[in-house]
Amino acid sequence: MLTIYSPDTYIAANKFGLGLRPGEAAYIEQDPRGWLLNQLTDITAVPARLSSLPSSASYLACLSEDRMMMQGTRQDSNAASIRETALRESRRAMAQDYQTHLQLRLQTAVETEIPFAERLLHFWSNHFSVAFSGGQKSVIRQLALPFEQEAIRANLDGDFTSLLLAVEQHPAMLIYLDNSVSTGPNSVIGKRRERGLNENLAREILELHTLGVNAGYNQDDVTSLAKIITGWTIPEQRIMRLPGVSVDNTTGFTYVPQLHEPGNHRLLGSTYSSRSNGLVQGEQALKDLSRHPATARHIAEKLARHFISDTPSQSSISQLENTFLKTDGHLPSVHEALITLEEAWLPQNKKLRTPQELVTATARGMELDSAINSNRQVVGLFTRILTSFNQMPFTALSPAGWEDSASYWGSPDGLMKRMEWANSIANLTSRNSDADYLAEEILSPDAHLQQALANAESSHQAVTLLLASPAFQWRS
Repeated sequence: MLTIYSPDTYIAANKFGLGLRPGEAAYIEQDPRGWLLNQLTDITAVPARLSSLPSSASYLACLSEDRMMMQGTRQDSNAASIRETALRESRRAMAQDYQTHLQLRLQTAVETEIPFAERLLHFWSNHFSVAFSGGQKSVIRQLALPFEQEAIRANLDGDFTSLLLAVEQHPAMLIYLDNSVSTGPNSVIGKRRERGLNENLAREILELHTLGVNAGYNQDDVTSLAKIITGWTIPEQRIMRLPGVSVDNTTGFTYVPQLHEPGNHRLLGSTYSSRSNGLVQGEQALKDLSRHPATARHIAEKLARHFISDTPSQSSISQLENTFLKTDGHLPSVHEALITLEEAWLPQNKKLRTPQELVTATARGMELDSAINSNRQVVGLFTRILTSFNQMPFTALSPAGWEDSASYWGSPDGLMKRMEWANSIANLTSRNSDADYLAEEILSPDAHLQQALANAESSHQAVTLLLASPAFQWRS
């Protein structure tokens, strides 16, 4: 007999969460909104899979040792082969760590019993996006997952100010947006070595992380903020012996006063005094930015687009904005406000799953937990679709992170890739999968899908139809 649950159950699990697992709907049906609210109490708990993840500071310590070794070999004209071997080994270790971290991240999302909390983590991780590339930024392969845990997950039960400070002071962000090499022109080191200011992090703090692009700041504000946060860097052997240097033992965040641009600095009409040290000066500027009305509006708009639809109403955005302002950016209150938005619970408001979301929902719905551990073909298929869509974790093409709209992910070419991928998954899983059972367990009733499954010529075709169906491709 077909079991039909309330629309709220499917919305709670598929739209707010990461996709239903078989047998989960009956439990959620008892109180869908309460099921979501309860997850906010455990939002900072470190998942078992990640409990032994090395800290960012430990990765940076290894990086520093590698650099010292490389510098030592430069003194030896016969050491070129040693350097090449060391570089290859370092790159291999980074690539291996990245693959391990990807698997851990996916397993955590598939196994979690608090998927709304995990979706919120992914949302904020995308808002504060970091990505690795070549050169010094290659180390972000190793730092990205610790960054997500140390700076984001650990602060989701507090206020936006604490989250912002943790993110902007994390080495992954400092390296990604070049603040680790930014030097005040008139600082002690700047005068001595003629090193210069880098404005990348300051610009993205204003444009992406806080106020938003149309908030009325100008180039002078960008330059001022860049000066204010000079000295925020990573641990390096050449600077660790300087007086006044401070280091966070978990993240590796390092403040070097000799890199900080001295003097008073004006930002958005306010003056940040040189009487405080550069660390406090920068933290005060970020605190003020975190509480700016434009920041509340910017965050509210992004949350509404992610959890309601690509075109949320101004009313819903305003409700989130008001909660942010009234609670001084208290994140649990803002997240709770999402759950109370009636617009988010309307079945017609849907979100097309991104490739990352599609992979997670597939693994959860088809209970592929053990396959992620042992079946290289399954993991390979997951990697293949993410590579095909250019959405491998921590590789976004810009600091703005991944797009969050159907128009971006749902192109004709994109839809064809989804069909091909559904067929590939069916090739591996259809022998052990009952598409009719899965449709009943993980998706809201859909007459067109039920008819298509009834007419399927094989279990392979049925699983393909299920995974390629609008009912599965959309979060609703």
